[in-house]
Amino acid sequence: MIALQFVEVRVTGVADEPLLLLKETDGVRVLPVWTTAVGANAVLSALETPGDEHHPGTHDLVLDALAALGGVIDEVRVVGYADGVFDAEVVVGGTPVPARVSDAVALALRGGAPLLAQEAVMDASAVGGRAATGPDLLGGTDAQMERFRAFLDSINPDDFDTGPAAQP
Repeated sequence: MIALQFVEVRVTGVADEPLLLLKETDGVRVLPVWTTAVGANAVLSALETPGDEHHPGTHDLVLDALAALGGVIDEVRVVGYADGVFDAEVVVGGTPVPARVSDAVALALRGGAPLLAQEAVMDASAVGGRAATGPDLLGGTDAQMERFRAFLDSINPDDFDTGPAAQP
């Protein structure tokens, strides 16, 4: 498994669909995951300060329910990619539970759980480094893919440092 860190939600020129960018913690590859507006909102909401304890958001509710049952999220994994869809699982008490990537990432961010990807997923789907890419990977045209690659070529790993030193 490869450790990932959440970079950002970006709205792309490809039909204005949101894209989650997940970067290798100890590498340069970026895993771009297309999501819905609802999925992107879930991830962005997970980054916000928790709301009213009497009216928790969905991900807070899941985490609170797990805690009430004595469970915690061990880790979140991106475990597959087929037909334009990534598969994820949330591991609770050693048991993997299937989830949408956006919900899994939101739970990892909100609950402080490690975010991981299978090496085969990164090798097949990540952009940069030794990753294989193709026009169908991101669902874009050749021109859109070239713009995305140019964006990735214009950044460096320090741009994604989200540790304490990177905070203003």
